[in-house]
Amino acid sequence: MSRPVLYAVLFASLALNVFVGGAFVGAHLTKSKTPAAEVAESRQRNPVIAATRDLPPEAQAAWRDQFPEHQRTYGPKMREARQLARQTMRSFGDEPFDARAATAHLERARALEHESRVAMDRRLVEFAATLSPAERARFGEALAQPRLGGRGAGDQDRRALSDR
Repeated sequence: MSRPVLYAVLFASLALNVFVGGAFVGAHLTKSKTPAAEVAESRQRNPVIAATRDLPPEAQAAWRDQFPEHQRTYGPKMREARQLARQTMRSFGDEPFDARAATAHLERARALEHESRVAMDRRLVEFAATLSPAERARFGEALAQPRLGGRGAGDQDRRALSDR
């Protein structure tokens, strides 16, 4: 290979590497311009967390103080319910298929889930009773806003369809 051709190939390779490297750096810098709080909010799908965020700091602290006990009691039950439901659905391809056993497992999973949800509802009501009327109204309105389960940025402003 002659020297001029070799220099041309090396120059082209260098230019391509600089272009690709610049594209990666540019993409990274563009992504880092989005504030972390905005990204976290866009991914926020839990209406309870969103509702408590609108409360004064002392009310937020009171809510968080209740969480460890609730999580210790009902966290394992929710995990067991999800695991049991997943295992049951994965067993749909097993031969022989036992429809009665699958139904019983799913009923058990839903019972565990229901127990945990009832406990959370009770906790929400008891917590709301500790708030001032204005805070309680804001808390209730925030909880009543159905949120979409979207994962992309921009979904935070979209609401689910109304109940009508």
